[in-house]
Amino acid sequence: MAEYDKPDDDEKVTTETRMAGIRKRFAAAEEADSALRKAAQDDIKFAFVAGHQWDGHLGQYRGSRPKYEFNKLRPAIKQVINQFRQQTPAIKIRATEEGDKDLADIREGLVRNIEARSRADDAYDWGVMYAITGGFGCWTVATEYADEGSFDQDIVIKRIPNPFSVHFDPSARELDRRDARYAFVETRLTRAQFQAKYPKAEICNFDGPGFNGAHMAEWWGNDDVRIAEYWYKQTTKKTIHQLSDGRVVDAEEWDPVADDAANPPIDPQTGQPSGPPITIVQSREVTVDKVMMEIVSGKEILEGPTEWAGKFIPIVPVWGDLINIDGKDEWYGMTRMSRDSQTLYNFNRSNGVEVLAAQPRVPYWYTPKQAAGFEAQWRQMAVANPAGMPYNPDPDVPGGKPLRDPPPTFPVGMFQAAQIDDADIKGTSGIFQASLGEASNETSGRAIQARRQQGDTTTFDYTDNASRAIRYTGEIINDLIPHIYDTQRQLRILGEDGAEKFLAVNKPVFDQATGQWVKENDLGQGRYDVTVTTGPSYATQRMETLDAMMQLVQTGGPLQPLAFYLAVKNMDIAGADDVLEGARKLAIQTGLLEPGENDEPPQQQQPNPKDIADAKKSEAQATKYMADAQRAQAETQQTELENQHMQEAAGVRQAIAQAALAGIPTQPGQSMFQQRPTPQAFGV
Repeated sequence: MAEYDKPDDDEKVTTETRMAGIRKRFAAAEEADSALRKAAQDDIKFAFVAGHQWDGHLGQYRGSRPKYEFNKLRPAIKQVINQFRQQTPAIKIRATEEGDKDLADIREGLVRNIEARSRADDAYDWGVMYAITGGFGCWTVATEYADEGSFDQDIVIKRIPNPFSVHFDPSARELDRRDARYAFVETRLTRAQFQAKYPKAEICNFDGPGFNGAHMAEWWGNDDVRIAEYWYKQTTKKTIHQLSDGRVVDAEEWDPVADDAANPPIDPQTGQPSGPPITIVQSREVTVDKVMMEIVSGKEILEGPTEWAGKFIPIVPVWGDLINIDGKDEWYGMTRMSRDSQTLYNFNRSNGVEVLAAQPRVPYWYTPKQAAGFEAQWRQMAVANPAGMPYNPDPDVPGGKPLRDPPPTFPVGMFQAAQIDDADIKGTSGIFQASLGEASNETSGRAIQARRQQGDTTTFDYTDNASRAIRYTGEIINDLIPHIYDTQRQLRILGEDGAEKFLAVNKPVFDQATGQWVKENDLGQGRYDVTVTTGPSYATQRMETLDAMMQLVQTGGPLQPLAFYLAVKNMDIAGADDVLEGARKLAIQTGLLEPGENDEPPQQQQPNPKDIADAKKSEAQATKYMADAQRAQAETQQTELENQHMQEAAGVRQAIAQAALAGIPTQPGQSMFQQRPTPQAFGV
């Protein structure tokens, strides 16, 4: 533990000694990455502030000639920033034991409410914008009273307007700087503002005593004063107890008399406790860090020290590109690698504009006789840019009118150089036409999506770094929850779809099974892990679901009532509640949706008498139609048989007639129609 982190009541540490140590720490943190911060600030100005895209060399080369800026880098950077805004990672709380799953869901809903109430999107978007553009951004987690008339506190996520006002312990190595022993958040106030806010504070003058102390001049200027939130960790030791009911408590904080669980109620019949008393099973001494915060001016402590409820310094860094070279971190954003190509693009385009602008200024060749009387108009030609010019015909000149040389041709190489620079900007940023929505060589939807995905993959590390920062934010909040929400109160819990409900937490209830008082929805119980999920926002998912359900509704089928219910559920229109309730009841009655506690189960539909009569009538008609069909079929078969017999009789008569003509005898005793030629008549 450093000398200047010891409590003020330590006899070995004076205020002057502590302040000297604090100034030394600030100087070390500021010096460690001052060059990176300066470069990052230049990168952000280059990308977003007009007039900062010309470096000293090319700017000096062009001198006072026009220096145009064609900022093609800004849309590429905003493409990545807005991609994050469309898919902001969501904090997830996971229980490490099955019995704590419900409490994990409550915590997760509480985290959503904390994000919504404190407008965490503002903090996330601001920090990520700086990280993607310049390489470093941050935000902070704080606590504040729920309202002016309450002692209940809430956790909030706040934006840090200037991320370069944050300085971490240079010895920290974790990406989220959770291992930092200290951190500063500085602010500059005018001397008038400083005196108004801290009227009892000592004003340090340049000629005052002690001003020549180490790094004092960095805190006090002619017109302003630097103040800073000084966060630091103070190492202490404490004793913890493991109780017979499985709980682990701080020995100093645990009061066995006030603990309801340790004092079971007395049975009125026996006069004895209704349950076993809670006892200490084992104890041990542990080393822990207390997080402290002070507001300092470089000369004295203005506020604090105040102990922070959690175990983390609540400042969350988010990085762009971060690598470690020879044990030292190097960081930068998207701008850094594309600056040269953007500068060259501006240079070549500015040269091209200058050449084009000079085209109409090709001089005329005329004689004094031709301009006589019109000298003023000819002198103002370049300024007035008239549609035509008067002149006197001169017979000594071919054609008699002023002559003009043809304009110079535009250098093709200059145009090609600008095209190369444009391609370099895309190559160094990883953002191509498809990612920006421009038409490219790809024609099929799959090819366009593949190129767009390629651009997203190139810059995915920025979104991934933002996800890590938001996950660390979730860890800080999860660590604070049992300390800030430790009393009985009503909390608003938000679902994933934004639906809200109010829940009583830490409510004492009597457990009949154990005969002890316990807390219902005790936010101090359980162990949890924190993760994040990244994907389309819930609003985007709702629109996709609505589109899919409307297609199912249009196709009809047995699932149509359920598809209609889900479609209405995902609509953001006024007055849809009644329609949604009706669609839900219809889906329940058709058996497509499980009924809730207050819903009527699907009822068996009684047959309609009219439907029964119609069914019988239809059945009788079907029977009649079948009988008619069978009768028609029999008549057809009879007709076919009679036709066959008639054909056979005709054949017999024809054969007898032929035999008679040929003189062939027929069988005696038969009529002419009955007689048939004998086989012998045909030589058989």
